[in-house]
Amino acid sequence: MGASNSKQEPVYVYGNEVPIGFTAQLQDKLVKDAASQKQTDSSPHTAAASSTQSVSLHDLTDAVEKEVAKELERILEKQQHDELRSKDRQTSTAELLAEIRDLSQQISAGPTTKSQTFGQAVSARDRVAACLRKSEGRPLDCWKEVSEFKRLVAALEREFVAAAH
Repeated sequence: MGASNSKQEPVYVYGNEVPIGFTAQLQDKLVKDAASQKQTDSSPHTAAASSTQSVSLHDLTDAVEKEVAKELERILEKQQHDELRSKDRQTSTAELLAEIRDLSQQISAGPTTKSQTFGQAVSARDRVAACLRKSEGRPLDCWKEVSEFKRLVAALEREFVAAAH
């Protein structure tokens, strides 16, 4: 029951405009850690060894700075790549919207006049409805009206298919 946190951790996003820096304490700690590692690996201290350590400390800070620069470059490239992908999506969305607009214009510009068969089918539908109201409980008495309506609907379907091709 209490296995998960009830609060979510806040998410911090840093943009390109935020400079990344290292505190002097962090740099000193990294240098001391590297120096202590080298002391355990090396033999007794001499003046030459201490000068070598100071040179190696300088090399170590340079190496850390290079690694940080590589990581920052990788992050920036990833951000630029993500921005380009989002622009591609926006472009494709705009193209899709334009295509939808064109298709809707083509549909609205289609034939607006109703065929003569359509009017006959509507009147046949009304005749079927009137017959069914008149002969409540006996729908089989309206078979003539229903068959005429079916015939007209089939004719309308053929007209529609012929107009589409």
